[in-house]
Amino acid sequence: MKNHSFTQIRYWRVSVPYLEEWTASPEFGVHPNSDRLILELRDSEGNTGWGEGPWRLSNEETSAALRTLLSKTPAALRPAFLDTLWTPGQQYWHQPPPPSSLTPPLENLRHRLRHPLQVAVETAIVDLQTRYLGVPFSSHFGGAWRDRVLSDYWMGRTTPEHAARCARRGVELGFRGLKLKTTLEDPNVERLEAIKDSAGDAFSVTVDPNGRFYRLDDALSTLKAMDAVGNMRIIEDAFPRTALAETRELRGRLNARVVVHIDPPESLAEALSAQCCGGLNIDSHAQGLFQWRLQAAAADQFNLPVWHGSGLDLGIYTAAQLHLAAATPNCQLPGDQAGPWLRRSTLIHEPFEVKDGAILVPFGPGLGITPDLDAIDRFTVGKALLE
Repeated sequence: MKNHSFTQIRYWRVSVPYLEEWTASPEFGVHPNSDRLILELRDSEGNTGWGEGPWRLSNEETSAALRTLLSKTPAALRPAFLDTLWTPGQQYWHQPPPPSSLTPPLENLRHRLRHPLQVAVETAIVDLQTRYLGVPFSSHFGGAWRDRVLSDYWMGRTTPEHAARCARRGVELGFRGLKLKTTLEDPNVERLEAIKDSAGDAFSVTVDPNGRFYRLDDALSTLKAMDAVGNMRIIEDAFPRTALAETRELRGRLNARVVVHIDPPESLAEALSAQCCGGLNIDSHAQGLFQWRLQAAAADQFNLPVWHGSGLDLGIYTAAQLHLAAATPNCQLPGDQAGPWLRRSTLIHEPFEVKDGAILVPFGPGLGITPDLDAIDRFTVGKALLE
């Protein structure tokens, strides 16, 4: 594409509440909500690209970082690592290192520091470029292998009765499984039994304790009882990531697939080396889209399937995740892109469609979606225009 410079940037800080009756039971507290960043980049020819990400900075910091993009062209940027977002002098690589024979080359280090706006800006740049070219977002990452992405419904910590209602809703929406959050102290067996009674034997469950099953000796009897119910297809992060040896030992004791969530991104090498799991949950929130694709490719060399992790995101970032997953051969495990069904709005016009447990990838140039400006304004808690 021609190198048109960025001339206008708009962003919104939005707060879109969850549908609380579908996220967690009151007995376990309210599932925490967090604000999101919606971003529009516009170039000198009027082409636009849209991004979304977590809101992590102040208004002043967000504006200062995004202003660094004005008057720049896509060719002047490295979308996979947007170090231009850092204010000059703000980071250590902008400072001269002290003279020492032990000082490492800065090029070995600086790519590891990711800017909080990386995923939102990277998404907007790729969306703009692919819209301009008239090709889908997935083409930027090698092209789509599939037109739909396996995904499960989602729920937080719930009572067995509440879990049964959530499972029924998941079935009605077209999902064939759900992901749930839990701890060792929860009614784990009873919850799985309630889901099975409500949604049937074929409806599968991914159980994610976020490390809160503690240690193998603490949890093995509970895990075996859960496994015996028959609908626990995946157990993710049963133990803390410091206990990968115990995670590896768990693999031979259950029928369920044992999966590890790669967080932080630097933990990938250790998880692969430990041969502790049968799949990986990798997300792009911290590292960005291109780096996610590299990590999925590394997992593929170990013959491991992956899924793209979700933060129960809104419509723009959900669409980006679906395109990225579609462009990744080994992204074969069901993700949890259920945010559009758990929020009061997706902030886009097009509804996502679920068929036989998979979400159809939006069709059309770029992300294939149209932001709903009225909905964005309705949920806006702050905004800015930069020119």
